[in-house]
Amino acid sequence: MSKPEEKNAPAKYLYYDYHNGHIAREEVGNSYCASNRFEFYIDGKWINDYDLSLSLSDATMCVLGYSMFDYEELTEEEAMRRISESDNK
Repeated sequence: MSKPEEKNAPAKYLYYDYHNGHIAREEVGNSYCASNRFEFYIDGKWINDYDLSLSLSDATMCVLGYSMFDYEELTEEEAMRRISESDNK
């Protein structure tokens, strides 16, 4: 794939449910620092939340009292279903 084609390719994401209800996404291959690693679906849009991003980053690395039990990996379809359910409440 040439460089221009790579720039036009849609981003691919990994999805997580953090602390039962905070749906997060992480761009595959990103090199962001922990505070910008994740975006969270809050109030109908994807935003970076500094504290949540740091906490989820710590959980994925099992450091500072966080563990793999603090989050659940989701498929894109499951993440979108949960978002749709929360938007309809």
